[in-house]
Order: sequence, then C-alpha cells, then structure tokens
Amino acid sequence: MADHEEYYEPDILSVSDENGNEILFELLERYETDEDVYVAITRYYETDEEIIDGDYEVIILKVENDNGEEYLAEIEDELEYEQVSDILMAKVEEKFEVEYFEPEQ
Repeated sequence: MADHEEYYEPDILSVSDENGNEILFELLERYETDEDVYVAITRYYETDEEIIDGDYEVIILKVENDNGEEYLAEIEDELEYEQVSDILMAKVEEKFEVEYFEPEQ
C-alpha cells in the first residue's frame, strides 16, 4: 500500500511596491462580500534561512479594481478593518490550526 502524504502548496502573489520591486506574498485566506474582496497575506519566504527568521506577520488588505487591473489596498475605515480582520483571522486560525493573538495595549 502506498503512503499518501499531503503536501502544502501555497498560493503565491507577486506584488510590486512603489519602486517597482517584486515582493512575494502567500495568500492565507480570502473573504468576499457582495461588494468587496479582502485577503489575508504574509510574506513568502523561499530559503530555509528566510523561513526560520521570518516574522509571518499577517496583513489584511482589500482587493481594488481599477479598469480591470486588480491591486491591493489598505482598508481605510477602522470599523471595516476590524470586522474583516476578525473574520479573516478566524479563517486563518482554523485553516492552519494556529492561534494568533493581539498584544495588550
């Protein structure tokens, strides 16, 4: 009988910063409403050293569309951000069986 192992294959997003530099992010989770699309991403690390030293900060962004061109944008509205962030982080925690917490302020 053959062993069937599950291999995790991340969804990689290539994002260009304001200077045109390409940065790779891993798409952790996506959330859609009737009007908007939101994503939870983290920096993608390729080498063993980068993986060990990575901070794995989760970034919550909104997918915007400008004449058919999609781009990621910060969520300006604080209430919208809090609502979307709670939903996406719960999905990430469930999917990856991890627990994130917010530091005390």
